[in-house]
Amino acid sequence: MENKPIKVNKLEELLEASKLLNSTQDTDYILDYLLKKSLELIKGGDTGVIFLYNKDTGLLEIRSFVGFESGVVEAKLYPGESMTGIAFLKQGTIFFSNSKETKQAMGTMREKNMKILQNSLNKKQNKLLQSICCPLIYRGECIGVIVIDNFENPGALGEEDVYLLEAISIQATIAIINAQNYEKQLKNNEDLEKYNKMLKFEKNKYKYSTSLHSRFTEMILNGCSVEDILLEASTLLKRDVFIIDLFYNISNYVFNHYTNFDDVKLMSHNLIKYLSESKTSKYHSEDNNLHFYFSPIMVNRDTLGWFCVISDDDKYSELDNITVERSVTILALELLKMNELSNMEQTLKGDFLESLIANQNKDYIMKYAKNYGFRFDRKHQIIVIEVERNKELVGQEQHQNKFSKYIKYYYSIINEKINRIFFNSITLIKGNKIVIILQLDDDNNKEKIKLFLENIVTENNIGFFTKYGNKRVRAGVSDEINGLENFKDCYFNAMQAVKMTKDIDGEDLYYFYDDLEIKKMLLNNDKKDLEYFISKTLGALLNYRKNARKEYLETIKTYIKSNGNWTYTKDYLHIHGNTLSYRLNKIKNLLNIDLNDYNQRLRLQIAFEILDILPYMDKIEN
Repeated sequence: MENKPIKVNKLEELLEASKLLNSTQDTDYILDYLLKKSLELIKGGDTGVIFLYNKDTGLLEIRSFVGFESGVVEAKLYPGESMTGIAFLKQGTIFFSNSKETKQAMGTMREKNMKILQNSLNKKQNKLLQSICCPLIYRGECIGVIVIDNFENPGALGEEDVYLLEAISIQATIAIINAQNYEKQLKNNEDLEKYNKMLKFEKNKYKYSTSLHSRFTEMILNGCSVEDILLEASTLLKRDVFIIDLFYNISNYVFNHYTNFDDVKLMSHNLIKYLSESKTSKYHSEDNNLHFYFSPIMVNRDTLGWFCVISDDDKYSELDNITVERSVTILALELLKMNELSNMEQTLKGDFLESLIANQNKDYIMKYAKNYGFRFDRKHQIIVIEVERNKELVGQEQHQNKFSKYIKYYYSIINEKINRIFFNSITLIKGNKIVIILQLDDDNNKEKIKLFLENIVTENNIGFFTKYGNKRVRAGVSDEINGLENFKDCYFNAMQAVKMTKDIDGEDLYYFYDDLEIKKMLLNNDKKDLEYFISKTLGALLNYRKNARKEYLETIKTYIKSNGNWTYTKDYLHIHGNTLSYRLNKIKNLLNIDLNDYNQRLRLQIAFEILDILPYMDKIEN
């Protein structure tokens, strides 16, 4: 037994240690200091470990150690496992005074933990001779265990060491609890600070969002346009912005930062595949290192277009995201307003057309004619454009809604294009048809109409309605309207011309009613006579080798229909002038004709008219 002066010295050291333990608030520091001090005071101990109980895992975990490699922390004990776990469950100090007792208690240790312990031990002698396991008790609950081991000197640990370790454990428990409470307080303070920052940020977000909403609302109330909204969004985002409509055209834009309209237009075919009708999407152009961000503009689950942002990076702040969201919302409202106005206008235009056809209520007709700038002293013509529909789907509500949406956008394109060519024309939707009342110019009206229909019927038939389901677009053009009393007849003539494109079912997607007079006369002839005329006029070309026959037929037909216009034919067929000259010379030799001779050109024109109606005659016969 130690003598009294030594015991007093150890108690004085313990007192000093307790002051230090209570002066610091760092748990790890306290545990390390506590263990080292315990080994200084308990001379018979050569290794030590402090375990703390983790309530989440239900395991005793090593938080500090002396005399082991760092890998020892991998050992985690269940309550009741080995000497430490037994002391934890007992909640009382256990002194294992000899190797037999330690071996027996350690027999409950799992094999995994035993290997970790053996591999981590720094001592040459790995046989444990003695061990003191002292639980750390706080308010009747065990929070951990402090362990002092003796591997080197038999009998070096005694009862005095047990009492001393118990005294240390009391002070240690208080210090650990204080430190943990302090750390919890620090964590709470940090959480509170984060919460205050988050609250402040959310407050700023709300303030910015409210301010932005007020700004956009004021713009709408003051009658701003889509262009005004885009300019404001571009200024706030410091990025380029534009809108893609349902035809995948760039309808509105502001390019002041990273690029220009022409460059984006060149990339537009790449952008289309990244557009989603229900969620935001992104695209990175590696060629010029531009990032595109697309947001669908939606109203009642219907997509009206896409709001697109261009930047040199893909980093958007919260305020940027709010700006995009608010811009999309206000654009949706503006586009919805434009759609509603368009619907109202469609109704009024529909009433006006019905009045013109019925030739009734002339006061009403004159009133709205004045509103539309419609002049009865000018000549007019009617175009009816019909979009074919899948008869099996016509009754389905979903199909009808989708069709209505797309035909409205088709109408908007047609309306814009036709008014560039024929000023003050009236365009309206009538079921699956778009009706155009043209106010004619003084000259070249037919050529202008042809160019318009080649673009809007033929090209858009391929480019736009393929997306909708390969629907064909056909058109019929009435004869000229010379007065109010002729509107009804001319409207139905245009409808008849549309019907003829379907009945004849040839290559032509549009007919002029005037041109159908010839077809009607030809239909009164015997089919054999017509076939004989074809054979006599075009037989050599129709029997020519297959690979060249089609292009020669297309070439001479285009040339004849354009009234011998060499430049138009070349441009329409997208061929070089030399190629056209070669083909025409070849055709003249094959058919033995002079294309400068009016009668021979007329015979060719009639032959092509017959070719158009022969399939129709076959239908009638069948």
